[in-house]
Amino acid sequence: MDEMQYPHEMGKWVSNEPHFQRVWQFYRDHTLKSKIAEAVNAGKITQGDSDTAVKFLGGKRTLNVAPFVMTKTGLRNDLAETEEFLTTDKVMSAIGMNTIALTKLTAESFESQFWSNFDGQFTLTEIGMREELPVFITDPTNRMKVEAIMDGRADALDAEETKQLSA
Repeated sequence: MDEMQYPHEMGKWVSNEPHFQRVWQFYRDHTLKSKIAEAVNAGKITQGDSDTAVKFLGGKRTLNVAPFVMTKTGLRNDLAETEEFLTTDKVMSAIGMNTIALTKLTAESFESQFWSNFDGQFTLTEIGMREELPVFITDPTNRMKVEAIMDGRADALDAEETKQLSA
């Protein structure tokens, strides 16, 4: 019964509201990039390894772990022996995300399983996201919009309107 948790032991529920989930994913991406940077600073991997892994995961703006988890589960065997995948695997080992159990015995996608494990391993919370907000959303106007979303005021976004400029 190791899987049982009492209510006071459970983490805070994360909203499923689409705007909030978008910000949450930016926070996850920021945290993953930060953990990779920490591994570089600790000497566990090189900057070249970091750059290769970030490129394999989709680039600098947003990260996509689907190719990584699909290769780990045998769904993308064509990538299994590529230098990019092997380097990403090495980077994931350095940050402790290489040995997560991905299973077909759930309706949750492999990518969702990865992020759920990531959230738990690095204890991602809404409070932590609020603290990191100035780091990964640098534009003050956008940050105010995100704070409105996080406070449950997504209707504040509807107040914006697009104006056509005359030529």
